[in-house]
Amino acid sequence: PIWAGCITSSTDAWKAWLTARQMPNFAWSSQGRGFFTDRAGRDRTDNEELVRVWYSEKNFGRRDRAIELANRLGKSPIHVALAYVLAQPFPSVPLIGPRTLDELEDSLKALDIALTAADVA
Repeated sequence: PIWAGCITSSTDAWKAWLTARQMPNFAWSSQGRGFFTDRAGRDRTDNEELVRVWYSEKNFGRRDRAIELANRLGKSPIHVALAYVLAQPFPSVPLIGPRTLDELEDSLKALDIALTAADVA
């Protein structure tokens, strides 16, 4: 968790619960605070918060797959990450934190991505 007291809804059990009930989920930090950009990487450890919260082999596997899929689709990994949140089998409202209008406009490119079930898996 990024802050003390945070809970996650990203476990398989939580996702199954959300899916079964079609409960809307407000997904904060849907773009991983830059984890899916070149600000992050196994060799980039200058951002203490990014390292503490997102750096794990499981997340780097996700990042690697997002990069691979982005290359295949001609998109960027951060767009794929946001499209993934939108493609969940339950209502998902991604909360993003663009710092500029340009960042917001760039994030909206994720809406052009239609992920298949295989892509999501």
